[in-house]
Amino acid sequence: MRKKTDRSRKRDQPPAQGEGRRETAQEDPTFDSVGAAFLVVDRAGWVLRSDGWERVLKTPTPARLPAEEPNALLEGVTAAVEEARRLAGPTRRMVSLELDRERFYTVSAGPIGGRGEGAAAALVMEITELFSLGPREGDAIRQLAHDLRTPLTSMSGAVELLESGRLGQLSPEQVRLLEMLGKGMQMMMSLLDDASARAKAAQEAGARKRASA
Repeated sequence: MRKKTDRSRKRDQPPAQGEGRRETAQEDPTFDSVGAAFLVVDRAGWVLRSDGWERVLKTPTPARLPAEEPNALLEGVTAAVEEARRLAGPTRRMVSLELDRERFYTVSAGPIGGRGEGAAAALVMEITELFSLGPREGDAIRQLAHDLRTPLTSMSGAVELLESGRLGQLSPEQVRLLEMLGKGMQMMMSLLDDASARAKAAQEAGARKRASA
């Protein structure tokens, strides 16, 4: 009975220093296991935590944003973090980077804390393979972009008509909302043009690759 009590008491004792942490480190998933890099920055831009940056992106983890030696990806991360703080909510953008070949990344950022005044987190994932489109996928994207431009153009015209004042005087709040709507539609049209152009370029690159095979 005494031996059983000793064993039970031993099980109740806390693990030796470092033992529990080693087991947790082996079990906890990391962002690079899913091809993502993660950063947390404080209000001043200093990096508080990072995961997967060097392994996934093959570049040193920045100590601060904006970085002393910025590149297109870090500039995109910095812009996403600043926009997330300004909007006090999550935001997302795409970044193109020329290395050994053209690579594409999505950058998602969001504030941690109230009103975006505290720390912020950024998640970066490479999506280059998504641009390796076949003929059907490329045609579908280009057709979708073409179809969406028609209603967006009509909406943009309606916004311009309201902003002109020909349908009545607008309040400052209404003017501000229309400006936000106009900028949002311009951004959507720009994204559609970009997606269509990249789909066309991916199709042409694929055709050249198949022709040379």
